[in-house]
Amino acid sequence: MKEELEYHEISYRLESYPVFKVLRKESAAFMLGFFHDQFKRRHRADIGQTEFASSLAAFREIVRMSEGGEAQPREPQAYLDEWANEGFLRKFYPPGATEACYDLTPDSERALEWLGELSRRPFVGAESRLVSLFETLRNLVYGGAYDPAEQRAELERRRAEIDLEIQRLERGETSGLDDTRILERYYGVEDTARRLLADFKQIEQNFRDLDRDTKERVIASDRARGTVLKEVFEHRDAIVASDQGKSFSSFWAYLMSLDKREELADLIARALAIPAVRESGKSFPLESLDSRLVSAGARVQDMTHRLNEELRHFLDERSRREGLRVGELVEAWKRLALACRDDPPFSLRFLEIEDVSDISLVMDRPLYTPETPVVISERPAEEGRSSAGTESLYDIDSVDLGLLADRLRLLLAEAPQTSLAEAADRFPVRQGAAEILGYLSLAAEDSVRGAAVWGGDRTEIPARNERRGSRLLVDTPNPAYLPESGG
Repeated sequence: MKEELEYHEISYRLESYPVFKVLRKESAAFMLGFFHDQFKRRHRADIGQTEFASSLAAFREIVRMSEGGEAQPREPQAYLDEWANEGFLRKFYPPGATEACYDLTPDSERALEWLGELSRRPFVGAESRLVSLFETLRNLVYGGAYDPAEQRAELERRRAEIDLEIQRLERGETSGLDDTRILERYYGVEDTARRLLADFKQIEQNFRDLDRDTKERVIASDRARGTVLKEVFEHRDAIVASDQGKSFSSFWAYLMSLDKREELADLIARALAIPAVRESGKSFPLESLDSRLVSAGARVQDMTHRLNEELRHFLDERSRREGLRVGELVEAWKRLALACRDDPPFSLRFLEIEDVSDISLVMDRPLYTPETPVVISERPAEEGRSSAGTESLYDIDSVDLGLLADRLRLLLAEAPQTSLAEAADRFPVRQGAAEILGYLSLAAEDSVRGAAVWGGDRTEIPARNERRGSRLLVDTPNPAYLPESGG
């Protein structure tokens, strides 16, 4: 989408966009310096109010000692309240917590990112960016081509390049990257990882804006509750089906793949072990990228679940208030009827209803079928006798879900996450398909709390039923189990 930036548009953005308000603030250096120290340099999020205020007091003393005088004389909590009210910080209460927490808003995150980009590096990686541009254009052009012959020609060209590279290696000719190109690509990886994490702030904010807009529409609407709910759910479905919703869903499914995460961890470890990278000045902890991506994605997932619960409670509360209002109106009508009991009005228009009433009688409904009357004879009922055996009702496999949950906790104590396939490999299945269904039921319960994630992966698990003496191979989804938040 082409965007024209003429004078009036630029003037409007400079005056109205919150990110410029951050930079224009009188104490911007003090505020952004503190934000960078707490959130960026320490790589943290969701800092509690007590700790955050204490850290601000210490930071203020450092600034006062370096500049002299009474710089930033107000109390730390006064600054935190001001920054939160102006939209530079997000103040919120986590579920079940009694102390407020603070986090960066997308505009403060963007301001820090802009300031970080102003720092000069030893060189600008022009060659690596050009290579990345070529690769992206190739994927775009040939990936979007509908001509099979053209796609085949591109694949054959790439195969020829690979074959040529293999022949060079067999002849002992290496074509590895020199230190300059290695650093170019590594700095590009750092920039991409940093911006990817920063984008999650905007994703969270978009979902919050959606939730606020939905609640405002519910409050302002005087239409039927069913009509409002229909619009709400259609709006949410539109967000999920939007480009951003599809992109985040694909990202989360990709990240939850065990194979992809293991490959990512291996690539990062090998990249950091390269001598040129190991000796360079790294500005981003790339080794923690995997856990931070999972944490950021889980925060978005938890937030969407929490917003859905809040919306449900919000609608239930409105329904309760409407019920109370109806009860009050009925009581008012009773009092009026009692007051005029001895002197009833004789006018035909003593009671008027605004607008036209929508009267829907029971018998006017389409497809109505009268119920068949039940005839009870006078003959006393006798106890019936069953001709079917009941032994099969007791021939079932009883699975101890508590034991399965203990196994998952043991695996999660050894690794940041586990899966159904790993649990079955560590603890062989001895109760057949019922035991695998037990693991799946635990994943269904944990997914509500964000402690389990259902991806698109499937796996085949060998299962044995020792009581029946049978063996089978079960094709099943392979959910990922995560530690519970705060646990």
